[in-house]
Amino acid sequence: MERTNFVQKISCKSMVQLDFKVCLLLALSIPFARTKDNCTLNTTICLWKESTLQVDCSFRNLQVPPCFLEKSNITHLNLAHNRFDHVPDNLPQNLTWLDLSFNKLHQLINLNKYTKLNHLNIDKTQINVSFLSNMTGMSNVRYLSLKHNNCTQKDYPHGIFDGFMSLFHLRIDGCENGNFGDMFSYQKVETLKILDVSGSDGVCRVKSLTSHVFDKFNLTHLDLSLCDITNIEIGSLASQTHLQYLNMSYNSRLGFRGFGNISYDLQDSTIKVLRLVKIHCTFGLGTILLRNHTKYLNKTSLEELYLDSNRLEMIETGLITYNLPKSLKYLSVGDNKMDNGMYVLETRSLHNLQTLNVSFQIHSHNDYFDGCSDYTESCHNRPEVTAPTESIVKEMESDGVLKLRKPPIFTFYLPKNMHTLYANDMKLTYPVYELHFGHCNLKHIHFQNNFIFKFNGPVFGFHNITYIDASNNFCADISTQAFHGLPRLEILNFSQNLLGHSFERDSNGEILRKNGNLTVLNLHDNKITFLPRRVFRNNLRIKLLNISYNRMEKWTVDISHMYLLEHLDMSYNLLTELDEQAINLLPLHETFTINFLGNPLSCSCENTFFFEWMSRYHHSRFTHLENITCAYKNGSLLSLQDLSNIVQILQKDCSSYSLLIIVTSSVICLIFSLIVYRIIYRYRWKILYIYYLTKRVLFPELEKTKKRVNYEYDAFISYAEEDRSFVLNEIQRRMENYELKVCIHDRDFLPGIDIAENITNAIHNSRRIVFVMTSHFLKSHWCMFEFNMARMESIYSRRGENILLLILLEKNIVREMPMSLLHVIENESYLEFPDEGISQCMEIFRKNLKDAIKRN
Repeated sequence: MERTNFVQKISCKSMVQLDFKVCLLLALSIPFARTKDNCTLNTTICLWKESTLQVDCSFRNLQVPPCFLEKSNITHLNLAHNRFDHVPDNLPQNLTWLDLSFNKLHQLINLNKYTKLNHLNIDKTQINVSFLSNMTGMSNVRYLSLKHNNCTQKDYPHGIFDGFMSLFHLRIDGCENGNFGDMFSYQKVETLKILDVSGSDGVCRVKSLTSHVFDKFNLTHLDLSLCDITNIEIGSLASQTHLQYLNMSYNSRLGFRGFGNISYDLQDSTIKVLRLVKIHCTFGLGTILLRNHTKYLNKTSLEELYLDSNRLEMIETGLITYNLPKSLKYLSVGDNKMDNGMYVLETRSLHNLQTLNVSFQIHSHNDYFDGCSDYTESCHNRPEVTAPTESIVKEMESDGVLKLRKPPIFTFYLPKNMHTLYANDMKLTYPVYELHFGHCNLKHIHFQNNFIFKFNGPVFGFHNITYIDASNNFCADISTQAFHGLPRLEILNFSQNLLGHSFERDSNGEILRKNGNLTVLNLHDNKITFLPRRVFRNNLRIKLLNISYNRMEKWTVDISHMYLLEHLDMSYNLLTELDEQAINLLPLHETFTINFLGNPLSCSCENTFFFEWMSRYHHSRFTHLENITCAYKNGSLLSLQDLSNIVQILQKDCSSYSLLIIVTSSVICLIFSLIVYRIIYRYRWKILYIYYLTKRVLFPELEKTKKRVNYEYDAFISYAEEDRSFVLNEIQRRMENYELKVCIHDRDFLPGIDIAENITNAIHNSRRIVFVMTSHFLKSHWCMFEFNMARMESIYSRRGENILLLILLEKNIVREMPMSLLHVIENESYLEFPDEGISQCMEIFRKNLKDAIKRN
């Protein structure tokens, strides 16, 4: 810093001539003497707005300001986020707006000279608020922000804002005792209307609000959010009869009992907006909102009420009807745990309600308990399931399968003036069938991030709906009448669902047939692989059509009738090109644009017409061309930014390909014919054998098959391990009593030999092959191997002799059989095992089995 000329010329000789005390005083004052601060001549470091007389020097790491001698008419100056340690004294004298926040100021004495200031921000500047009592030139300041400064005392210093006689909006940290009246020494503060003590962007340690704490003020806006307030005495807010906005949110230990005291104090006020978000802790038992909590709200003209994040599960019956004021226009109860109750029907009584937010019900938070103390108003006892509900559950689950039945049709009534409903992220898992709503003016529905997996509809009573967002609902099935009750629908967002199959089946455009006013249709990410030609035939007014992030390989949709279409987003599909037929299905007007970004376009001869078409319109019709590429035949990627060059390359490469294609095709056909002839000639004897074999199966009387007489076993029994007991008791033991020799793998297979070899040997050495058919048999790999080997034995080794015998042990086993087994049954080579307990039938079955095995 520069010294004054007078001080710089003081020397030891001159000091001798002065009084010793005066010299000592002057010497001690040298380190503290200063003139005007230095300034930097580099004015380009700031953003100058000449037309509005504003300068922005924030985030410049400055220690001294720019020189403003030539800019003395500047009224707005932003010096936030720099390194000033004091207020510069060479700023423009006409300043009315000054931001010194986020610096390291230690004193504010120089501010007194800027007497025209009416907006002052000194947030987080390390200033002790007690210094403000010395500010005598701040009588014009209407806005003052002091957040994040030193407020280490429990009380505010007395009279610190006496010099701010025009103060209208004050932002300050909250001291523990919260004696806001001590900030002013006079009895009534008429000018102050907005008081912001919120801890969301500052520090607030107010624990309790006592009665008469705001008696000096006549506020219209009061923000006490995030202050850790645990108690509000009755009368704390009673004096604020002109209060219009009150925010007590994020005082999580306040509870709904504090809500009751607040509503009592506000009954004579002009309150319009009341925010009580998260006045209960997020984690713990559910809460119930009682009529006592809102007893006096119906005496107010409240228009907006926010009760989000209060783990609210239930609302006492009658509260909405009798306690909430009919002036209410906006009600938000999002991020709670609300269940169905009578209060849902009571919303009809809120005649002026325009917006209702019930989003984020049953929303998942981190699973820990954060010390909620308001247990007396928690929902300890959950209502029991009534008898009819229990019977329904038993009926649905009696066979072990949950059956979704179409519910009865009810008519639901919403507030007649409500136009917006937010119901996002509610974890609703329902199929939507026919719904009826009483006449209402609902226009906007936000219903994304739920689980509405089926939408049958139709929905009646929503004739005024213009906007629906049902994205990310895992909806896989939508009927053709789902939207028929929404004739005024303009914006439909059904992105991030699974509607590919539903739209692929809609060949006549029935789904959107009655939505002629639709202007925006979003089907982004719906697993669509194909769209019928006429799927949008009834939608002439669409301006934006988004089918991006699907799996479409070809464009087959006729949208040429959409004369208002401005943009078609086909990005990130599987399109390699658009052929001439597909291009003719697009609109012709000049304002129409397309986005092909993210598609695997191919730079090949077949696509020459496509790229020639793109080249004609690429300046006006296609977006993001600089980021789109196509794959050339050598594997390189060519940017579509240079379309004309790509077209020239393709025309040159493909000019002489026609003759080559004809010759190549002829050669391929000739080679293929030679290969077929060679195969037929090589296997001519086997083909002839198959012919005679088929003839012998169809006409067995024409030729007698030679049969082998001597076999080691009379029958080989093929069965699943689960049916072993039946085979041993009913087949092996019985048949061996009839002097028949039976082979079973448990007893007769030779150890040390491969299983497959044992099977083929047993089949080859047995006269008959008996299969015990059960569901276990069909699932067994080795059982099916035995069956196929027996068929090969029958066809090739025994010249078509029918050696297979099937025992149907289970009644419905035929339904599960493959075609190869059904063929055996059609030849009548099977026995049905009779019902147990009928001895006569059992004897007949055993006799038939013995005869079938002995038959040569």
